[in-house]
Amino acid sequence: MAGDQDLVRAKAFVCRGSLIPDLAKSALSTENPGSVVQAVRLEATDNELFIEMLAAQTFQAMSSGSILARKPEIDLLLRLAGTTQIEKAIRTQGAKGGAPFIAIVAGLEDPKRPPGFSGEELPSRRLNRAELCRIERAALLGAERA
Repeated sequence: MAGDQDLVRAKAFVCRGSLIPDLAKSALSTENPGSVVQAVRLEATDNELFIEMLAAQTFQAMSSGSILARKPEIDLLLRLAGTTQIEKAIRTQGAKGGAPFIAIVAGLEDPKRPPGFSGEELPSRRLNRAELCRIERAALLGAERA
């Protein structure tokens, strides 16, 4: 189908045990150059499709020059948290060392799992009403800043 190469693809991995958020992000970035990589709290979502939708908003904002932050990974975190305040987004959704977390990688190519990466893939399912509302709120964050 025409335009498929422009679709954002995302993978989310549930990371438990001794995996550290910064190391997980580094491994995903190395394996997926040019992708947006972020680590968030396990409670942020249980649906990979939800993350993919927010990542698509980030990539659209990047291409139109309306990104919410200087870095796309922060834009993604802001959209996930539903706020334009970076400190609040980090406090409410940012991964913390020693706690299980979700490692996200999103890009225009299929994300690759780094060799030996122990995270299990987050399931992808149909979006529920609450997720659709969060996606809509995330899309409106740029309008709030204007």
